[in-house]
Amino acid sequence: MTGEDCVLTVVYLMIVGLLAYSWHYLLAVLKRVPISLYLTVAVLALLEYMGENMIGIPETLGVVIEELSETAIYAIALIYLWRFTLSDYDCPSARADLSHSHAVSHSA
Repeated sequence: MTGEDCVLTVVYLMIVGLLAYSWHYLLAVLKRVPISLYLTVAVLALLEYMGENMIGIPETLGVVIEELSETAIYAIALIYLWRFTLSDYDCPSARADLSHSHAVSHSA
């Protein structure tokens, strides 16, 4: 195993660990994303694949389509993350538990 493989393994394990730690936020985000956004990204990814592999698209135009599709996907992700606020995805039961513990600690 090379040094690069070790680093990538550690990064992958960290990603899986962080996703497992924040699973309720991940599920909440995935459920609240509009279906149209999923479809748009899927179509752009398909266009990117077709452009990269010249499937039904001439080579010169394929490179342009591939790069434009990738740029559009990155722009969608950037805009979505820019507008993302974690507090919108807090589960109500966690807020109720927190407010209850806050009230108990202040009354004591």
